[in-house]
Amino acid sequence: MKPAENSPWQALAASKVFKRTVMILLLAPVAILIVWFGGRMFSALIAFTSIVLVFEWTRIVDRTEFSTAFYVLSFTAISSIFLAAGGSYQLAYATALAGGLISAISERLKGRSSQWPMIGIFYLIMPCIAFVWIRNGPETGRSLTLLLLVAVWATDIGAYVFGKMIGGPLMAPAISPGKTWAGAFGGILTAMTCCSFIALLGSENWSIWVLAMIGISLSIATIVGDFAESALKRYFGIKDSGGFIPGHGGLLDRLDGMLFATAALALVLFIYSFTSTG
Repeated sequence: MKPAENSPWQALAASKVFKRTVMILLLAPVAILIVWFGGRMFSALIAFTSIVLVFEWTRIVDRTEFSTAFYVLSFTAISSIFLAAGGSYQLAYATALAGGLISAISERLKGRSSQWPMIGIFYLIMPCIAFVWIRNGPETGRSLTLLLLVAVWATDIGAYVFGKMIGGPLMAPAISPGKTWAGAFGGILTAMTCCSFIALLGSENWSIWVLAMIGISLSIATIVGDFAESALKRYFGIKDSGGFIPGHGGLLDRLDGMLFATAALALVLFIYSFTSTG
């Protein structure tokens, strides 16, 4: 007996694009609301996110779940985010470095590679601390954080749409065979346009050209972060960092660009604050 064919609606519901769209529609408004109100809920979200990222990271580099490195780095992440939420940013970064060093020593004593815990500290935990620092800025923290979200999300959407519509030459097929130059330029253009549009709202009196440049810079950082995670997965021979988000893979798969963009924005803000006060 011939099996019944799936209807178009069943095929759509089972598709990866449909799952991604549903998850975006569900998660994006929640993320925006938590960022908007900030406070303890925001800090708790970042702490939870950091633990999931650490879990996926140690699962990739240690090839095992709930390793010693996971417990050490998870405790480090929670402690660092707690300190950052209280405004002790220097102590938060120092705690992150200390946790990474302890984990590295532990890995070395077990005869395993000791560089990955420290890489994980700089790749995962420090951007999470920076994200808290950016959001807790007394004057423009909320606006800058929302601008960051807009730039990263616009880059991902623009890269996907332009890449599918235009196609063309691949950027680095050995690292990520699905990313095209058209998608990259489309992502940058979309981020620049969306960030420039924020200037029309006039809430912070920002120049449209300044926001356009911020959009371009954050978009490039997002693309670099995407390639960095692709290179990591290629090195360890895996397809997805996990299965935390249906249709998206792991949380690291979705936040790879956000981590780099956050670090880039934090660095620019730090340099600006240092030079303006100096």
